[in-house]
Amino acid sequence: MQHSEEFIEYQKFLISDQREKLINPQIYNSQLLRDPRENLKVLDFGCGHGYVAIQIAQLPIAGVRVYACDTDEECLDVVWGRIAQRALQNVTAFHLPNYSQIYLPGWLPAPDYVICSFSISALEHPDIGLPQIVKQVPRGTNFLFVEWDPEKSHPLVDIFVPPARRIGMPDFRKLVEYSGLTAQHEEGGKQPYYLIRAIKN
Repeated sequence: MQHSEEFIEYQKFLISDQREKLINPQIYNSQLLRDPRENLKVLDFGCGHGYVAIQIAQLPIAGVRVYACDTDEECLDVVWGRIAQRALQNVTAFHLPNYSQIYLPGWLPAPDYVICSFSISALEHPDIGLPQIVKQVPRGTNFLFVEWDPEKSHPLVDIFVPPARRIGMPDFRKLVEYSGLTAQHEEGGKQPYYLIRAIKN
């Protein structure tokens, strides 16, 4: 698949030090570290180059296992390379055929968490894609969404993801509830992103 220069640069940004300075990894990590359970299974949906998946795989949680998926095979090649470089044994990256009809593979264990980091708003039809994911996981599954805020400006983010291509927090909350989830926690602020944690009841 031939990618635009913008797509390639955005994926590089998403695993760069600039991203880490802009988005503290703790926004992902702290959500899981407060869970007292061992052997957590985490699905990183739309993993890109694997920034979040690799962060979570290295957390001090006994038996944590991460499953990272994307439709882009070139992105997954990068993920596999980063997994091998770090000799991680608890990350499995896999390919989804497309995002228009999302089917999670039958071998995938029921996840305790689904992490969607800037991936739902990137779908052509988020109001179709997110409900498809929710229907395929059991009750009690936790979801963590991180999205760029259209009300906040940042020079790098504005280049890669203009405000017109983002979903604001109030509309995303409606999408979460429409998809069959219950929002439990929200975080916003001065940073150009927001977080919503939800659960399937």
